[in-house]
Amino acid sequence: MSIVIRKAEQTDLETIQGLLLGAGVSTRGVEGQLEGFLLVEAEDGGQKTAVGTVGLEIIDGKYGVMRSLVIKKGANTAHLGAELIRLFVAYVETTEIQQLYLLTQSTATPLFIHIGFSTIHRDQVPEAVAQSPHFLAYKNQEAVCLVKTYTSTSYPHPHVDSVNK
Repeated sequence: MSIVIRKAEQTDLETIQGLLLGAGVSTRGVEGQLEGFLLVEAEDGGQKTAVGTVGLEIIDGKYGVMRSLVIKKGANTAHLGAELIRLFVAYVETTEIQQLYLLTQSTATPLFIHIGFSTIHRDQVPEAVAQSPHFLAYKNQEAVCLVKTYTSTSYPHPHVDSVNK
């Protein structure tokens, strides 16, 4: 069996919503943010089965919300989940996002801290993030809020690469 992690396509909407509903996770706003989702597929004997997903909701061009991280239970759930998070964080690094926020109700908080997130109070979240569909879906639920701040390493750097202009 092989695992493929790829960017979601419009035809994956129902599959992603099914994964989320099966895990008891909100689907609110997914259809408007589908281009930011990754889909995990297990391939065995030519048959592909969706086994996980995670989404990136971009807000005001500088904030991101990690949303809807779901991995179906199975033999490699922990390993697959860690790999999906690692690839997702690398994917976010290719964007212009300055801060990535997430809410978790799981025991994964130590893992997120290990990869560079910090816990924060929800009242410290920018208003635009707090009003996002994902944050609003969990407004009255207990969850740990985390943030990861990014420093751009992408090129070109306008303030550096504009010599003689």
